[in-house]
Amino acid sequence: MLVNEKQSVGCYTMGLVSLSTGWLPRLEERPYYELSTVLKVMKRFSQERHVDGFEFGLLPEWDCENPPLTPAQGLPDCEKHGLDEILAKLLREDFRILSVHASRDVGCYLCSEEEQKFAKGLRLLEDSLRFCRSLKVNLCVVHFWDPWKKSFDVARLRRVHEEFQNKFPDVAISVENIPTVIDGRTPFSLMHGLRHVTLDLKWASMFNEFDLFLDRLDAVDNVHIQGKSRLGSFYPTVGNLDYERALLQLAGMGYSRLFTVELDGKATFQEILSYAEKLKNIEN
Repeated sequence: MLVNEKQSVGCYTMGLVSLSTGWLPRLEERPYYELSTVLKVMKRFSQERHVDGFEFGLLPEWDCENPPLTPAQGLPDCEKHGLDEILAKLLREDFRILSVHASRDVGCYLCSEEEQKFAKGLRLLEDSLRFCRSLKVNLCVVHFWDPWKKSFDVARLRRVHEEFQNKFPDVAISVENIPTVIDGRTPFSLMHGLRHVTLDLKWASMFNEFDLFLDRLDAVDNVHIQGKSRLGSFYPTVGNLDYERALLQLAGMGYSRLFTVELDGKATFQEILSYAEKLKNIEN
């Protein structure tokens, strides 16, 4: 699914409003890894005109080989699902998938000094990109480094990104600005020069880097609005970024690609729907 469609709202040209799927089961008070509930809530939102589509998350909890490397709330023996099974279910429902989020463990594997883990990171990345192709999705969001590791081979990561982007020119490998503790670096500096970037407002708030991304909007494919829902708006759980002001700045500067809603905490179906409508009507 191409992600460069747009609509005019007021004096701005707005992008598509997408929902990340990793939190959808919370609206039904079900575990986030419960695939049947993910699909159920996707189907419900698909009937609403203010939601253009979804960012489908490939959860490491579904991995049949080993538990997640990243912190998780799922039980080690929670339900497992292969990519072929997930793909078949998505194609059967004909959902509008605007982007795919690769397993959040990809970066942890790619930063490992153990060759077996590094190889698994390469395999997970390639599987995610093939999954995108099968869905005709041209955007894959990736956590490309280990957020808890103080030292790793940045040059090797860049070589991997370039190699796979050349191998899959039809799918943008969009690196998300997740946290880092690597000495002397920040998410923005680690992403310097990359052709495809996902700007998560929560992490930009944590590192006070939102303004830096405004100078690189040509590389931003996707804006994650990750935060808590309160009184009809979203707010960061870290830092002090004013999301409404930030979104107005993005729209005012001509950003018209994906806006992906990613809920921290709880909300109701109607609250999310109202926020999606609000995003559709951003104006000065």
